Order: sequence, then C-alpha cells, then structure tokens
Amino acid sequence: MLSIEDLRSQELPFVRADQEGLIEEINPRFSEVYGWSADDLLGQSLGLILPSFFRDAHHLGFSRFQMGSGDSEILNHPLKLKTVCKDASELESEHFIVAERHGEIWSFAATLRPLE
Repeated sequence: MLSIEDLRSQELPFVRADQEGLIEEINPRFSEVYGWSADDLLGQSLGLILPSFFRDAHHLGFSRFQMGSGDSEILNHPLKLKTVCKDASELESEHFIVAERHGEIWSFAATLRPLE
C-alpha cells in the first residue's frame, strides 16, 4: 500500500487534506495543470476542486469514512474523476487516494493524472 510520502515523491499533481477536508498542501505540478496556487487553496475545502454535482457525495463519504472503521472502497486504487480548474473548467483525471492515521488524526492525499 502506498503512503502519502510515496504519492508526494511522484511527478504528478499532488494534493493533501486534513481530516476536516481542508487543503494543507499542493505541489507545483498541481498548480501547473489545474491553475490553482497554494495561496488559492491552502486552508480551503476540497470542495473547491470538486465538480458541484459531486460535492455532496464526497462530503457524505468523507464523513462516513471518519465515523466508521476507516474502511473505504475508493482508497488505494485509481478512480476517474473530474477536477475543477481555477478557470472553472473541468479536467478528467485519474485520482489515486490514500489515507493515513496518526493517533486520532487522519490525513488524506491524492495524485491526479490528467487524462485529457
């Protein structure tokens, strides 16, 4: 199973969020591909980069994951999802998402491979 550090070391767009779904880190490649700067996103909800039709489902799944055992069907395998760019366009990307628990605190990270 890949770790957050494994994802961070790749040459793909990378984003990391805390257990509240607030963005804590993006890499320069994320900015190049999607147009967002760290100043735009750090401390903001992951909802900013999610298509509007997917936000409610994402928030529900995120909450369910944290309230449950930490099991998830979306972690540790590629998913085709759209990502909202700063210019409001949407880019289909292959997301690979991992979660790590440190004590009682969860951290989530993903690489996003553009498919278009």
